[in-house]
Amino acid sequence: MNNLMVLTGASLLLMAGAAKASLSETFTTTHSPSTTDWSDNFVLQQFDPSLGTLQSVMVTATENVTMSGTIHNYATVSESFSFSAGSLLTVTLPGSLGVIQASPMSHAQVFNLPSGANATFGPTTATDTGSSTYTLAGDMAWFLGTGTFSLPGQTVSSELITGGGGNLTALLNTVAGATVQVQYTYATVPEPGTFVSGALIAAAMLLRWRR
Repeated sequence: MNNLMVLTGASLLLMAGAAKASLSETFTTTHSPSTTDWSDNFVLQQFDPSLGTLQSVMVTATENVTMSGTIHNYATVSESFSFSAGSLLTVTLPGSLGVIQASPMSHAQVFNLPSGANATFGPTTATDTGSSTYTLAGDMAWFLGTGTFSLPGQTVSSELITGGGGNLTALLNTVAGATVQVQYTYATVPEPGTFVSGALIAAAMLLRWRR
C-alpha cells in the first residue's frame, strides 16, 4: 500500500510539473524603412485563451534610422559645433496602458565650419528599443481573443546642435523603419488524457513491483 501511495504521488507530481510548464508565443509586424515623419498602424495577433493561462505580455518597439544631409554656416565667422540627429517612435498601447517609445540618436559629429560653407553630415545609422511587460489580469485582458489588435505608431525626427552661435541650418534626409513585437508567456492546460496516462503508469509500475 505504501509503495502504491508513493508511485501515485510521484505520478501526480510529474503531471503537476507538466501542467505548470511555461511556453511562449511571439508575433511581429514591421514598417519598412521610409522617409520620416510617418504614421502607421501595427496589427498583431491576440492571445488565444484556448492555448492556456496567460501569465505575461511583453510588447517591444524597435526603430532603426538612417540620416544624411548638409549643414550650412550663415554666420560671418567660422563656427565650431557638434551635430546629431535622430527620430522618436511612439507606439500607443490599448486602453490606459500608455505608450512605448524608442528614440535612436546618432553619435555627435564635430565640425569647424567657415563662414558661408557647407559640411556633409552622415550617412549615419542608429537603433533604439523600448518595451513594457504586463502581468495584471486587467492589463492582459486587452490582448485576449482570437483576432487581432492595432497599435498606432508615429515618428518625429529631431536635430541637436551644440554651439555654433545659432546661425546654422541643416537639410537632412531621415529614413526610419520600425518593428513591433508582442510576446505571450502562458501555462498550458493539460489534456484529460494526461491524468489517465499518469494513472496507467502508476498501475504498471505497481504490477511490476508485485512480480
